[in-house]
Amino acid sequence: MAWDCVERRAASLFRQLGFIVCDHPLPFIVFPLLFTAAMGVGLLHLNPLSDAVYLFTPIGAQSKMERMSIHEKWPLTDNNYIPGRAVTQSREIQVTALARNDSNILESKFANAVYQLDKYIQTRVRVLHNGHYYSYKNLCLQYKNGGCPSNKHVHILSDLYNHGFNITYPYFRFGSEGGYIGSSLGGVTVMKGENETDILASAKAWFMIYHLKFHPEEMSYISGEWELELGRMLREYPEDPYISITYFHSQTLADELKRNADTLVPRFVISFTLLIVFSTICSLCFIDGTFSIDWVLSKPILSILGVVNAGIAILTGIGFLSLIGMPYNDIVGVMPFLVVAVGTDNMFLMVAAVRRTSRTHTVHERMGECMADAAVSILITSSTDVLSFGVGTITTIPAVQIFCVYTGVAIFFAFAYQITFFAACLALAMKHEAAGRNSLFFVEAIPDEKKKSLTTFQRFFNLGSVPDHSSSHDVKQPLTARFFGEWYAPVLMHPVVRGISMIWFVIYLLGASYGCSRIKEGLEPVNLLVEDSYAIPHYRLLEKYFWKYGQQVQIVVNNAPDLRNHTSRDRVHAMVLDFATSKHAIGMESVQFWLFEMERYYQKELQVQIIDSSFYGLLQHFLASKTNNPLAEDIYWGHMPEDENGTMVKSFRFIVGMKDLVTTMDQTDATMSFREVANRWPEFNVTTFMPIWMFTDQYVIIIPNTVQNIIIALLVMIVIAVLFIPQPMCSLWVALACASIDFGVIGYMTLWGVNLDAISMITIIMSIGFSVDYSAHIAYGYVVSTRDTAAGRVQEALSALGWPLFQGGLSTIIAVSVLADIPAYMIVTFFKTVVLSISLGLLHGLVFLPVLLSIFVRGCCIISSPANGYPSAQKIEKQMKISAVTSSPLDLRTVAPLRASSPISFPHRFEYTDESPTIHNRSKSSVKSDHLD
Repeated sequence: MAWDCVERRAASLFRQLGFIVCDHPLPFIVFPLLFTAAMGVGLLHLNPLSDAVYLFTPIGAQSKMERMSIHEKWPLTDNNYIPGRAVTQSREIQVTALARNDSNILESKFANAVYQLDKYIQTRVRVLHNGHYYSYKNLCLQYKNGGCPSNKHVHILSDLYNHGFNITYPYFRFGSEGGYIGSSLGGVTVMKGENETDILASAKAWFMIYHLKFHPEEMSYISGEWELELGRMLREYPEDPYISITYFHSQTLADELKRNADTLVPRFVISFTLLIVFSTICSLCFIDGTFSIDWVLSKPILSILGVVNAGIAILTGIGFLSLIGMPYNDIVGVMPFLVVAVGTDNMFLMVAAVRRTSRTHTVHERMGECMADAAVSILITSSTDVLSFGVGTITTIPAVQIFCVYTGVAIFFAFAYQITFFAACLALAMKHEAAGRNSLFFVEAIPDEKKKSLTTFQRFFNLGSVPDHSSSHDVKQPLTARFFGEWYAPVLMHPVVRGISMIWFVIYLLGASYGCSRIKEGLEPVNLLVEDSYAIPHYRLLEKYFWKYGQQVQIVVNNAPDLRNHTSRDRVHAMVLDFATSKHAIGMESVQFWLFEMERYYQKELQVQIIDSSFYGLLQHFLASKTNNPLAEDIYWGHMPEDENGTMVKSFRFIVGMKDLVTTMDQTDATMSFREVANRWPEFNVTTFMPIWMFTDQYVIIIPNTVQNIIIALLVMIVIAVLFIPQPMCSLWVALACASIDFGVIGYMTLWGVNLDAISMITIIMSIGFSVDYSAHIAYGYVVSTRDTAAGRVQEALSALGWPLFQGGLSTIIAVSVLADIPAYMIVTFFKTVVLSISLGLLHGLVFLPVLLSIFVRGCCIISSPANGYPSAQKIEKQMKISAVTSSPLDLRTVAPLRASSPISFPHRFEYTDESPTIHNRSKSSVKSDHLD
């Protein structure tokens, strides 16, 4: 079968494109620049999206539906705010006060310091808007016009404690009043009181909340300004000898993401500069046998344009997506580092391809051959990269989706500009080379033979070589190619070295397996912060003192039974007990439930029994017995089915205290535990929610999403390999190498301290595309090689591709190396996973895969070899020489299986097209073409 039909047709199309670009380079330079300028307008219309909860919470997550269930029944407004019941953190400020020297914060001197802090926040923090000053009392959410909550419980409990009252914990009751204090105090120690109740003995920290109005939009803006002003004033708050302060507000995560992005701008300039320097150095060629730079063959300006090509692709991609309304988030800021590296890699491939063409050919012919060879390789790498990021868009995490869209589109434009803008620049550079001009100053270069009569400046900056017209195939093979072909490949193919390589491959797989067994999933909110963020001490304090014990979960019974039925109430009691005794619940002493308070009110205070038929009337009486009873906000009323004028409880909620939420694994386990209990009561349609649920849903889906993306991406990569690598058997080895690289990236990133989260998922998706690049190139080179032995094929493949692959990998590492010392988990994670994917890709492409191919693939996937019934390259070359001398016809059945762009040193150039084969016999004086049947 003609397995190379796609690759051959693509090579033919790109060859024709090379001819066109060479003949008319100017439009291919001007149009991309004009298009980039037009798309650049989109940078003025960026649609930034900074809501961290939305960005890193899965679309359609169960927690979003659970939160919506509460929003629909008990929407938060200016006049129904109850601390502990809010399910949104919009315009919420958290402040903690920690007693210094591990002291008891309930003691009077510490309590007074907390009181002064609270007073300072409520009275001293003000913002000016439209000529009016706004303080906390103007902006706070209230309940029934009862004034700002103002953390009164902090001062009341401290006073009671210092007057010797026993304070029960976690639920405190004083006479007929009471409240839950488990989430407000941290670092608590208790002692046993009467009836084995827990009595508060000491505490280390207070947790205080200031919730502001977030509707309408103008009021939300003023509240946001007050948040920022509070943060500024707390940073300037005089150091207190008794307490230390931490804080966090609703804009913190968005601000920290923006800080992450802001640190990237100067680093990208450095990265861009380093790549220009690196590519310029790599473009230098030396005159044979000397250390003098050959300024005809060197291409420093072209190398700079190759990096610029990637830069304008980035601008075009961002601008285009902004113009069509695609949201932008700050995590996209790491995309340019990746795309500029990919563009530089492609530039290296094109320059290497044109250097493999004969200098004695015309520029027109060299460009055609270069594009037929390099453009197909770039098409493979770009399509795998774009499709791997396309697969990433099917994930359910918006931040990953947005990043993958921006990166995939930018890489697409990088490819489009590579075969237009950069190809045109390359054609102009080749014309200067053909004219013997200096590639730096565009003047005529001086041959090396005349250097003795030159000035020092001319010897350093204006020497150049001329084509050897006595040779029909004047190809200057760089020293690096000779290194990979003549030294590295023979050493690698030595039986002992191959055995050692296989042993290391096994060790590599074992190490990756160990890492995968210790994987830690989930992006914690603290990891979105810069390391010097004011919010990190706040998160650490919450972990240490507050998440161990006391947090609250809201449990909503969406389908309430008829509570006039005593049996139904017993079922509700059983359900509450089931929740209160679950793994991460504190117990019945932490439950806040209006039904329990109602029963206590009638049976203990009034000492009357609840009459079933009058239950709803008694409930309304109980709620009205206290002014502004907050328990009324836990009940959702509806009409009775038998009496439209009567009302009954349609839904209700209660609160349960929680414990052991310190780690992401604990939080995920708690989420699953409470949902499991809810599923045991299907007749009530129970949902549970607390704000941490928004992140734990991400922890739950991260592994399934990653596995799904890897499997789909690998299948797509196999299809691409089958289409472009001319034998299907080798696609299996490409797929195995890709799977091995991804397996290693996941395993070794865990050992390097990186979680499997939304950030690392992005680079795992990227590593799939990159792994195909390295694997496919080597497998492709092995397939099209004309050598008779496996070692010879490896040698030819590494000679042609080893240095460009190494250049590409090194340029990518250089591009991201500037991110290594940025003090932000998100950016350092990106750096680590990129370095891992590139390093492991190079390791497979240059070591493991060549050895595996030489051992297991000796003839079954080779296009042109005696094993397939075709003569060797040496025999073909001999026949071509005979044909050239005797003018006898050449049997093209021996030529057809070979690729025209294979790097074989023939004295003839042959082309194989769909119409007819063409043989070109090259000499100094004439070109003869014979079209043969």
